[in-house]
Amino acid sequence: MVVEDPILDEEKLQHRYLRISKFFFIIAVIYLLWIGLLLIGVFFLKLGNKWAIFNIEQWILSAIFLISVVIGLEIVFLLHYLMTKRRHLRPEKQKQPRYIQGKEVVTYTIPAEAQGGIFSKTFIPIDKNRVLHLRYQMIPPKNLWGQNE
Repeated sequence: MVVEDPILDEEKLQHRYLRISKFFFIIAVIYLLWIGLLLIGVFFLKLGNKWAIFNIEQWILSAIFLISVVIGLEIVFLLHYLMTKRRHLRPEKQKQPRYIQGKEVVTYTIPAEAQGGIFSKTFIPIDKNRVLHLRYQMIPPKNLWGQNE
């Protein structure tokens, strides 16, 4: 199982979003240039209101819609990138591997979220480099000494 470095994932995500943002920006600029050409044709060259299939109001409304979609997508990209970066900056508690007699200890607790109480502890050799440490909760903390929580 290959685990990639989170920083490399962030860089890939940043480059991907940057490429997509450039593409959207170029499309929006080309569209705005087209709208500018339409305005020049209608108002200065007196070509008429429908020389470019739609009338000028429909073209302007479509430009507003396109730019709104581009801005919305940019905000989504930015928020997703920032949330991904924040998640990698604050990683969950990552424990360093424990070693007993030069072997890495892999701990497994049953039930998985158990905290406190009395546990049975069993060590099972997996291979020459690793040992499985099974922790089974025998008595939950609420049952100790008649305590009620």
